Amino acid sequence: MNSREPGIGDEHQGQTGRPGDSGSLHPATELVLLGCGLVLIYGIGSPLVPAAILLCAAVAAARSRRIQFNRWLMTLIALAGPMLVMVGIIQGLFYPGRDAEILWQAGPAAVTVEGLSVALQLWLRVAAMIAVCALFAFGSDAARMFDGLIRLHAPVSLAYVCAAAMSLVPVLQNQTRQTVDARAARGWNTSRWRTRVALTPRIAAGLVTSSLIQFDQRHQTLIQRGFDTRRRPSPLQDHNDGPGQRTLRRAAPLCVLALVVASLSGVLALPTASELLGWLRG
Repeated sequence: MNSREPGIGDEHQGQTGRPGDSGSLHPATELVLLGCGLVLIYGIGSPLVPAAILLCAAVAAARSRRIQFNRWLMTLIALAGPMLVMVGIIQGLFYPGRDAEILWQAGPAAVTVEGLSVALQLWLRVAAMIAVCALFAFGSDAARMFDGLIRLHAPVSLAYVCAAAMSLVPVLQNQTRQTVDARAARGWNTSRWRTRVALTPRIAAGLVTSSLIQFDQRHQTLIQRGFDTRRRPSPLQDHNDGPGQRTLRRAAPLCVLALVVASLSGVLALPTASELLGWLRG
C-alpha cells in the first residue's frame, strides 16, 4: 500500500515521492528558521538586524541549488523597490515632526535625520521580510511544505491547505499562459499591455473558478481514500533530519526569544537608525 498522501503535490511529477536533497535542510527546519527570522526582523529595533538577515538571505539564495538567484533578486527588487521610493518620499522628504533635525530643505520638502531613520528602518524590515519569504517560497514546493508542517506536528488539515495552496501556484501560472496563448491565436495582440489589462478580468474569473473546482476535487479524493483517518500521515519525501537539525529546531526559537527579551530590556544595546546616521555624519 502506498503510504503517500494522495492529492498533495501530484502535479510535481519527478519531485513528490522521491528522496529529498540530502544536502539541504529539512523543511521543518526551514519553517522554524523562517519564523525566527521574521521575529528577529520585527522584534529588535536596530536596523542592523534586518540588514544582517537580508545579507544572509542573499548569500543563501546565491549558494542554494534549488533557487535561481536572479529570480530571487528580481522578486526582491520588484516588491521592495516601490516600498523604498514610497518611504523615501513620505518619510525622507516630508517627515511630520516639528523638532526634527533638518539636513537639507527646499520649500515644503526637507531631509531630516528622524525621517531618514524611520525610512531606513521601515524599508530594511520590509526588504528583509520579502527576502526570507522569497527564499523559502522559491526553495520549497507543496511536498516540502506538507512534510515540514507534519514534522512540526501541525494539524493535518492545515498542512494540506498550505501545501495545496502552494501547489496551485504553478498550475495557475500555466493556465494563465495557456489562456493568453489562446487569445493570441484568435488574433488578439497580447504583447500590448492595454490588451492584457483588458483580458485580466476574464482571466481572473476563470482562474478563480478553476482553482475552486480543483480544491473541491482534491478534497473529495482525499475523503474517498481515507484522508486523516490515521493519526499522522507519512512524509511525501525522504529528508535528512539528523540530531543536529532537531537540536537546531529546538534551540533557534529559544535563542531568538532571548535576543528579543534582551533587546527590549536594554541588555542588548544595538545602535538605532538615528545613531547610525549620526555616526556616518561624523
